[in-house]
Amino acid sequence: MTDGTTNIAITDAIRVPRTGGLRVADPGLIGLLGFVIATVIAQLAHLGLQDDAPVFWIGAAFGGVVQVTAGMLSYFAGDNFHFIVYNAFGWYWIVVPGFLLGEELGFFEVTASARGLFSLVFAILALLFVPAGAAHNTVLPITLLCVSFGLGFQAMGAFTGAEGLAITGSIVLIVASALAAYMLVEKFYWRTIGRRIVPLGPPWLDADPNPES
Repeated sequence: MTDGTTNIAITDAIRVPRTGGLRVADPGLIGLLGFVIATVIAQLAHLGLQDDAPVFWIGAAFGGVVQVTAGMLSYFAGDNFHFIVYNAFGWYWIVVPGFLLGEELGFFEVTASARGLFSLVFAILALLFVPAGAAHNTVLPITLLCVSFGLGFQAMGAFTGAEGLAITGSIVLIVASALAAYMLVEKFYWRTIGRRIVPLGPPWLDADPNPES
């Protein structure tokens, strides 16, 4: 997002530059935060380290509402990449708690194979996002690849009933969460104090990142 972005009534802590225009808050801050919290909590449940109850509430709030909000704010910033990514995975996290609720209450229950297909669709979607992410930096496409592989392993685990595949998928998704947290640290300090604290690496592709938020 450029300093000249205007007509959005959201400000951030950085002083408005003298060159004019309203500097707005970066929706990627809450988008990454929502992804990290929801994904880590869900994978801990998949690994048997906690029950599914927190996944319902945290997934719906942080994974769903927060990411969809970030996606819609990206729309107003003219950021097509983050608009589709945060909305796609935000609505994913709104649907997943519905699966849990149906299983708990015994209505509209979703079979394992149907869940596997749902995960596979989003694994493919994350893979399709990789080339666009590669125009931003190095860490972003690696994160998307981890999301794609993690969901892919979980989909195969659901199709085959192989617990090892599902566990592998959870571990890969935790790695994706760690990478997203890394990007959040970089983005937060850059947006609040104007310093690059951690490196994200150069883009893989020489292309216009369509303004990065």
